[in-house]
Amino acid sequence: MADVILVVLVSPLAADQLLSAAERLAVLTGGARVNVLAVRTPPGYSGLTAEANFGEMLTSPITLEDERMAALEAAYRRWAAGTAEAPLKAHWSSIEGLADPVVNEGRRADFLVVARPDRGDHEPTRRAFRAALFKTERPVLVVPAGEETTFGRRVAIAWKDDSRAAKAVLPALRCLGNAEQVHVLAGVRQDAAQPAVPQILLDHGVEADLHVLPIGPGVFGQSLLAKAHELGADLLVMGAYAHSPLREAVLGGVTRYILAHANMPVLMRH
Repeated sequence: MADVILVVLVSPLAADQLLSAAERLAVLTGGARVNVLAVRTPPGYSGLTAEANFGEMLTSPITLEDERMAALEAAYRRWAAGTAEAPLKAHWSSIEGLADPVVNEGRRADFLVVARPDRGDHEPTRRAFRAALFKTERPVLVVPAGEETTFGRRVAIAWKDDSRAAKAVLPALRCLGNAEQVHVLAGVRQDAAQPAVPQILLDHGVEADLHVLPIGPGVFGQSLLAKAHELGADLLVMGAYAHSPLREAVLGGVTRYILAHANMPVLMRH
């Protein structure tokens, strides 16, 4: 039985990269169905940010939406035409809405693929990302702009001995079969017990190298990302943490840092 990967397309500029990342994820999982979802902003909804240019503000919102959706579908058609030999089936759909389509479609998928959020994103883009990460209860591959999408050869796992990290690692196991290296990055505070390779990896026969990172007064997310780069990692696996009941509003410090700075794909699960 093949996995289902849902790609959420919002910006035409990110479409080609997200589709390539989904194709790579399908290869890593041994074949999958890729459902591509373009979410159309409802008429009358103002999703422009302060960064929107003057030309956008003068153009009819309906015209802009038509152009955006046409560009997204054209990107999908180009990509689908070039995947004939890939072990996947592809399906296109477009649904009007904000967060609900992402939640409804995402809960039926095994993985989601979304663009890493950017400070200048329009509100619909931010809504789609928050819905994918916090409301679908599925692992989400967060893809940064402009980076290589051939990932999964050297995998770094940000480990914390709790349910969030375990929930992120479990689906990631399906991507580790062809990994050349797996590294576990475990943060440890002063005088705390030294960690070991997580039992979940040992139980599944995954050979991994353990790296202990001290947690001090500095920004641990920065240390984590620097170590992943030092090891040559091309994929980071980690749990997504929040420190507020309004989960979309207040992210944990490490999660926030990684989402703002990671320049490699990150497989996250809340």
